Amino acid sequence: MSPLQLPISYFIWHYSAAWVDLMRLYRNFSWFLWNFFSIRILWETLFSPWHRIKEHADKDTAGVLGSFIMDTILRLVGFFTRICTILFGLLALILFSAFSLVCLALWPFLPICIVAFFMLGVSGVIAF
Repeated sequence: MSPLQLPISYFIWHYSAAWVDLMRLYRNFSWFLWNFFSIRILWETLFSPWHRIKEHADKDTAGVLGSFIMDTILRLVGFFTRICTILFGLLALILFSAFSLVCLALWPFLPICIVAFFMLGVSGVIAF
């Protein structure tokens, strides 16, 4: 193996196959965030009672009214909890997407940074 083979292979990978790897990484992490926060499931069950707790009504009017009030309260608790979780999940997806765009914009310039930091380090050692 020649000493120049590694840098040449790195540059070929960096400007060709790495872009596909970065897109795959973005897709996998986005899938993880979407499923970690269960956004689809929470959206489908947005108005379900909290923890599926239901009040069973007695046959009289007070029992039915009390059951209706408890069911409404539990649905509101479930709604607000689910909507907050959905919003946090969407915020995480938006922040991750913005971070990914910045990384993609900087990706072509990273080999230049490697060389520049190496030169700065060598000049710092020599000056020391």
